[in-house]
Amino acid sequence: MAKNSVWRGALWLSIGSFVSKLIGAVYRIFLPRVLGDYGVGLFQMAYPLYAILLAVSVNGIPTAMAKQTAEKLSGGEAEAAEHLASWAQFALGVVGLWLGLAMEWAAPWISRALFHEPASVWAIRALAPALTFVALEAGFRGYFQGRQEMRPTAVSQILEQVTRVMVMFPLAYHFLPSGVDKAAAGATVGAPIGAFVGMLFLGIERGKAGHWSLKGRFPGRELCRLVGVALPMSFSGLLFPLMLMADSMFVPSRLRLIGLSMEKATAQFGQLSGEAMPLINLTMVVGAALAVSLVPAIARAIVAQDRVGANRKVDQAIHLVWLLGLPMAGGLIILARPLTWLLYGESGAAGALKVLALGSPILAIQQVMGSSLQASGHGWVPVRNLIYGACVKFGLTWWLTAIPYWGIRGAAIGSVGAAATSAYLNWRDWTRIVGSGTHPFRRLAWPLAGTVLMAMGLHLWMIQLWGCARWLHTGLAVLLGVVIYTSVMILSGELTAVRKSLKER
Repeated sequence: MAKNSVWRGALWLSIGSFVSKLIGAVYRIFLPRVLGDYGVGLFQMAYPLYAILLAVSVNGIPTAMAKQTAEKLSGGEAEAAEHLASWAQFALGVVGLWLGLAMEWAAPWISRALFHEPASVWAIRALAPALTFVALEAGFRGYFQGRQEMRPTAVSQILEQVTRVMVMFPLAYHFLPSGVDKAAAGATVGAPIGAFVGMLFLGIERGKAGHWSLKGRFPGRELCRLVGVALPMSFSGLLFPLMLMADSMFVPSRLRLIGLSMEKATAQFGQLSGEAMPLINLTMVVGAALAVSLVPAIARAIVAQDRVGANRKVDQAIHLVWLLGLPMAGGLIILARPLTWLLYGESGAAGALKVLALGSPILAIQQVMGSSLQASGHGWVPVRNLIYGACVKFGLTWWLTAIPYWGIRGAAIGSVGAAATSAYLNWRDWTRIVGSGTHPFRRLAWPLAGTVLMAMGLHLWMIQLWGCARWLHTGLAVLLGVVIYTSVMILSGELTAVRKSLKER
C-alpha cells in the first residue's frame, strides 16, 4: 500500500460522504415543505426496518471483505482475493433479492402490527427493491476498501444521492393529489433507483480494477470465515437501526402521554429523525470515513504485530475527529434555531438538534474505536458495548420523553447517552487488548479552546441586529465561525502538527 493511503482513503470517503449528505440535505430541507411533518414521519418510518434488514444481511460484509482482502493481499494471494470477492458478490445478490421480496410481501402486516400506522405501507413497499441493489453495492465497496481504493465508493455515494434527489421530488409532487401517504411513497422510490445507479457504477469500476473468478474450487471455507468476521459487524450495524425502529415504535406513543395527538407525535418524531439527524450526520462524515479507512490498515498492522503503529493510527484518527467534529458541533448548537428556521421553515427541531450536537463528536469516536476493535480481530467486543449503550438509550428515552419539559429532546438525550457509554467502553477495551498508546483526550485542548472561542463569537454576532436578511445574517455567521476557529488552529500550531503526523508512515 502506498504511503498515507489511510488518510487519502479517509479524505476520499469524507468528500464523497459530505457531498452526498449535502445533496441529501436538499431533500431533507424541501421534503417537509412538500409532505409536511406528518408525511416526513411516514417517509421515515420505512427506513429503520430497511436498515435492520440490511444490517442482518449485508452491513458487515464491506468491512469483513476489506479485512479479508487486505490480509490476502499482504500475503501475496491476489488471485485468492479475486476469487473470494466474486463468490461473495454472487451470494450477496441472492440474499438481497430474497430480502426485497420478503419486505414487499410483508409490508401490510408491518405497517399495521409494528408501526400502528397503516398509511406507511406504501413507503415500505416502495423501499423494498433497494435491498437488492444495496446488497450488491456492499460487495463492491468491500472489495475496493480492502484494496484501500476509496474513490469508487466516494463517487458511487454522490451518484446515488444525486439520482435519488432527481427522482424523489417529481414523484412526490406527482402523487401528492392522491394523498400524503402516496406522495411519501413516491419520494421513497428515489432510494432504490439511486442505489441501482450506484451499483451500476461500482460494477463497471470493479470490471476495470480486477476480474471475475467464479471458476475453480468453491471457496466454502473462506465464505464461512467471511460470514464469521461479518457477523459481529452486522450485529453492530443492527443495533443502530434497531434503536431507530424502537424510537419509531414507542417515542410517538410516549409523547402522547404528555397530551399530543398521534399526528403531532408522529410529526415531532419526523422533526427528530428527518430534520435534526441529517444535520448531525454532516458532523459525522470524518468519523465514519476514518472508521472505514482504518480497518484494512489496522488489520495489516495487527498481522505484522505492530501494535505501536496501530495505536498511532487510532490516536491520529481521534485527533482529527476532535479537530473537525468539535467546531461543527459547536456551530450547530449556537445556530440551531436560525438554521432549522431557514432550512425547514420553522424551528421545531432546534431543541433536539442542540442536544444531539453535544454528542456527535463522541459518536464519531465510538465509530472509530469500534471499527479498530473489529479490525484487530475482536469483533464481538464493540457489539457488547453497543448493547450496553442501547440499554442506556432505551432507559433515558423511555423516561424523559414522557416528561413534558423534555418531550422529544428526551429521545435525543438517550442517543447522546448511548454514544458516550459505548465510546468509553470501546476505548477501555482497546487499551486492554491492544495496548495503552491511545489517549483520546491528549489532543483535545486546542480544538476545544478554538470551539469555545468560535461559539462566543457566533453568539455575539447572532444577538446583534445588523439590518440584513435572516439568511444572510446566518450565512455570514457560518463564515465568521470558520475564520475564528481556523485562526485559532493556525496560531496554536495544530494544523502544522496534523500535517506532520499525516506524513508519517
